[in-house]
Amino acid sequence: MSCNTCDYKLKEATVIKTEKLCRDIISLRIKIDKGSLKFIPGQFIMLSIFGYGEVPVGITTTPDIKDYFEVAVRSVGTVTRAINRLKEKDKVGIRGPYGNGYDIKEMHGKDVVVVAGGLGMAPLRSLIEYAGNHKKVFKSFQILYGAKNPDEVLYDHELFACDNFARTILTVDEKKGYWGGETGLITKHINKLRITPDMRVIMCGPPIMYKFIIPEIEKFGIPDEHIQILLERRMKCGVGKCQHCTFGDKYVCIDGPVFKYSDIKDNLEAI
Repeated sequence: MSCNTCDYKLKEATVIKTEKLCRDIISLRIKIDKGSLKFIPGQFIMLSIFGYGEVPVGITTTPDIKDYFEVAVRSVGTVTRAINRLKEKDKVGIRGPYGNGYDIKEMHGKDVVVVAGGLGMAPLRSLIEYAGNHKKVFKSFQILYGAKNPDEVLYDHELFACDNFARTILTVDEKKGYWGGETGLITKHINKLRITPDMRVIMCGPPIMYKFIIPEIEKFGIPDEHIQILLERRMKCGVGKCQHCTFGDKYVCIDGPVFKYSDIKDNLEAI
């Protein structure tokens, strides 16, 4: 889905639920006041807080839900701190959706593995929820997710309940308190996945994760064009005007945020 004139219009919306996912990340359930939001898993919106500004945020729910959608926002600056203070019934502004989504049609009938690191689980949740609602679309579905410690694992109660359609491996770098998942860096657990050469790999996480995960994945003979990466950094306007998210000849906001690795592997600024 590409930008069009409708995408530029600010839509008024209402926060209908808030939930603290961890210390500095909040989940917002939002309802468009007039109409609904049509999107593809992997796309993002611009979320406005009146009097503060706007920020790009990924959509974390499946498009199968028509009445509302959810986003997850980390408190790192003035606007995002204001977002983290939002309460139910507060008003916000929405622009979008923008960018590319995951190429789900290309995954039909294939083995799929989702690899997430830290906050990267948030935009991947949309695809995971979609997979749970459309089990017959994929040949198999696996999830590998790594976080720093148990307190920073997002949606853990949902992921532990994905057994009816997905094989899930959750790991933390630092174990503390009760933890029912694995421990150790995410790369330590790649060999526990059931990997086939024709598998589709969908990833989102910090750039350092890509640098270590991709070489390990490629050892299994998976072509670069079968690896999709979601980049979320440096976006500001969402429509390719501010130049903040450029890397080489590409824009994260309009060429992405989902890219085939084969299209960006030689771009030194990409990862």
